[in-house]
Amino acid sequence: MSDLPHRVPVWDLPLRLFHWMLLTSVVAAAISGFLLPLNWLNLHVIAGTAIIVLLLFRLVWGFTGSGFSRFSSFLFLPRTVLAHVQALRRGETPHYLGHNPVGSVMIFALLTVLALLAITGTIVLGGAEKQGVLKAIVSYATGSFTRELHELLAYGLLALVLGHVAGIIFESRRSGINLARSMVNGDKPSPVPQSIAPPRIGAAVAGVVAVFLLGGSAAYAMWRLPAAGVPHDALASAYAKQCGDCHIPFHPSLRGRAAWSEIMTSLDDHFGEDASLPDAEVQQLSDYLAQNAAERWDTRAANVFRGPEPLRITDTNFWKRRHAGIDAAVFQTKKVGTKSNCEACHGDARAGLFNAQAINIPKE
Repeated sequence: MSDLPHRVPVWDLPLRLFHWMLLTSVVAAAISGFLLPLNWLNLHVIAGTAIIVLLLFRLVWGFTGSGFSRFSSFLFLPRTVLAHVQALRRGETPHYLGHNPVGSVMIFALLTVLALLAITGTIVLGGAEKQGVLKAIVSYATGSFTRELHELLAYGLLALVLGHVAGIIFESRRSGINLARSMVNGDKPSPVPQSIAPPRIGAAVAGVVAVFLLGGSAAYAMWRLPAAGVPHDALASAYAKQCGDCHIPFHPSLRGRAAWSEIMTSLDDHFGEDASLPDAEVQQLSDYLAQNAAERWDTRAANVFRGPEPLRITDTNFWKRRHAGIDAAVFQTKKVGTKSNCEACHGDARAGLFNAQAINIPKE
């Protein structure tokens, strides 16, 4: 079919730019999500945001673009898809200038999974990380639960991408048309000349402006709202001084009320040290810790360290699991010194946030 006499401009420039920009964003999201450490979260968020913007553009362009960019040009009934599969099995070579029925199923599947990834990723960012446009309305429990769905969808997307690439290779060899090159130059061969419906530029511009103006305004307004269940006040000076004299003052949200109560009633044997204080100061600090313990907050740290046992944070299963990949020698370096020196690596430890972007393991 590559020898067919006529070249038809099937894929318009906006669609081709969308395709390659989406591929770049998906690759960046996959690398930052699967391969890079946690403190590369910003790259993952940027890639995810780019995917959202591109999908919104594709939604508008799917109704206003040139002929083969419109959803209606590759929206086939199930029986048409089945008939196409049966024709391929018989060795027939039906020719479609745009997406064929099987390819259209893959395109819609990819767009759907990408949209679900964008939605679940935004929920995870808002609930589990307390960042982004949903941080004021999504709980940690919702974000944490959605993370598993987000990861499952990510694996599903990888499978679809592999299937998409395999389909391109198969169809290119079957038809003799380099489909990847067609997505670069936009042309495909045809046995007869064909005219393609031009894009509706006015409607496209109006649609893009409406979607991004309304969506952007709403997103910005929500992004400006304070994160729900996140501490904002500095540590009480009395607490910071008394605890900071011997070690970093852990944020009260890192332990539940029961754990703080047990710690404060056993200061004469404070993890092997005598940290006794006058009764009045013990009462003052105990009240402060009870009022600001993990039960009051909804951060990741407050949720995972809320249980009463074990008292030592570095003995908890979450802490061990989270730090399993770090060489034990790191905790012996001069800049860290001990496993409990959270501030050495977490720039926002004193605020009780522990955002991934604030992680910086010091080098000797």
